[in-house]
Amino acid sequence: MSGLATDVPGQTAGSAAVREVLASARPAQRDVKVARFDVDDLQHVVHSLAVSGEARLADLFAAFEDGALILRAVYGLDGEGSYAVIEWPVEGEEYPSPSDIASAAFVEECEIYEQFGVRPRGGKPLNRVVVPPHMSHSFPRLGSAPAHDAGGIHAAHFVAGEAIEFPFGPVWGAGQESLYLGLVTSGEELVDLYLLQWHKHRGIERRLQGLDPARSLFFVERAEGLSAVANSWAFAQAVESITAADVPAEVQRTRAVALELERLYNHAAAMAAIAQATGLSVGQAQAEIALEQFLRLNLAAGGHRYLFGLLAIGGVSRPLDTVAISEQLPVARDELRRVSDALMTTNSFLDRLEACGVVTPEAAGRLGVVGPVARASGQNLDCRRDHPVVPYAGRRIGVPVRQAGDVLSRTQVMIDEVEESARLVAELVGEGLGAGVAEAASSSATRTALGWCESSRGEALAWLALDERGRVSRARLRPASVRNWRVFDDAARSRNVFTDIPIIEASFWLTVAGSAR
Repeated sequence: MSGLATDVPGQTAGSAAVREVLASARPAQRDVKVARFDVDDLQHVVHSLAVSGEARLADLFAAFEDGALILRAVYGLDGEGSYAVIEWPVEGEEYPSPSDIASAAFVEECEIYEQFGVRPRGGKPLNRVVVPPHMSHSFPRLGSAPAHDAGGIHAAHFVAGEAIEFPFGPVWGAGQESLYLGLVTSGEELVDLYLLQWHKHRGIERRLQGLDPARSLFFVERAEGLSAVANSWAFAQAVESITAADVPAEVQRTRAVALELERLYNHAAAMAAIAQATGLSVGQAQAEIALEQFLRLNLAAGGHRYLFGLLAIGGVSRPLDTVAISEQLPVARDELRRVSDALMTTNSFLDRLEACGVVTPEAAGRLGVVGPVARASGQNLDCRRDHPVVPYAGRRIGVPVRQAGDVLSRTQVMIDEVEESARLVAELVGEGLGAGVAEAASSSATRTALGWCESSRGEALAWLALDERGRVSRARLRPASVRNWRVFDDAARSRNVFTDIPIIEASFWLTVAGSAR
């Protein structure tokens, strides 16, 4: 099954469970509600939202507020186009475990433990997410180190029986990120996979503390360079919500065009990587020609091949060259269309993709994945349509959805998204673009806000707290890669062999930097 969905699916928001949880919620900003509960009510709240089927756990993180540690969960109420931020103050070193009810919270529980020294009750083993084993106590953190030896608390990494672990990484070829894949096998078929991403954690969230938001943007866009526009827009939106900066519609259209250009070059790069992984060097070369054309378009239109420095707090720093876009975009799109058409009619290519790296709809929903990975597994999600901001509000957004959850489905979703993004760029350019930066209108009493954006990898979130001087006291950056890596091992274990792993990885098209921020 496939289709291009334009309507938000599912139930009508506002079930009894959701109404119960949000009865005490206060509007914090447009389309964002905030509710605070006692930590002993945490599992009741998580269970109520989980059984409603109308609230999607999008993030979980911790922050200090007036000397107290606060857990915050971000839920997407996609049916009504809003978010809910649920808060629980935590005292002591433990709290009731959200992941006992919502599996999507487990990775964040591990990170909270490493960064703040508090852990879920019950003593269950945790995985290493951020802190390298040899730096457990000296590693700079957002909070305090765990009081106990982390080495005895994290889940053991071992292989037993007839299986062996084939180590791949963390040092890959030139230009690759540091990633360790422990491929567990008893022959050629993959039995299990260990994924380690902590080798080059950069501590960007920590570095943002005390910075002016405008200065922070330099680091935010480099938290995941291939999603510089999306992550910057989410962060800027949070700042603008706090400062009440009114960004003109024509400037927002410039942001949206940049976002779609970012989506286009990422999907072209993914197509090249999939062709390379399947051994089709001609298809790889043709896709890389299209990729180079998209990157040259970015340079001609936006001043940077990866569109760095374009977005600013309150708007954009420079205009986009609409003539370059009108002339070069059709050429790059047609080049990518030619290679995708050729690949999708090549039997040897399709045979490698079909039934490879399957992410079931159940796993995609349970683990809260986003973007093309989710949409290829039957999850009809897209921030541009479900949580629209100007200029997406009121605009028709086609969302390609597939059901099989394999590499073929993810490839088909990206191919369809290329056509939709090219259409949106032409539409937005035709309506007129603008440039400039809007000034802050006021100093809001609310010093926290949430921002969001649909990156090429899926929903990107940024939660921000500013102090009384207007500087960052806590920034939580949640690129889409953070959500999607957690299902990679499921995809790798789904009856695949060694040579399938590069194909699966290319179809996910994630970054390690997004997790090592």
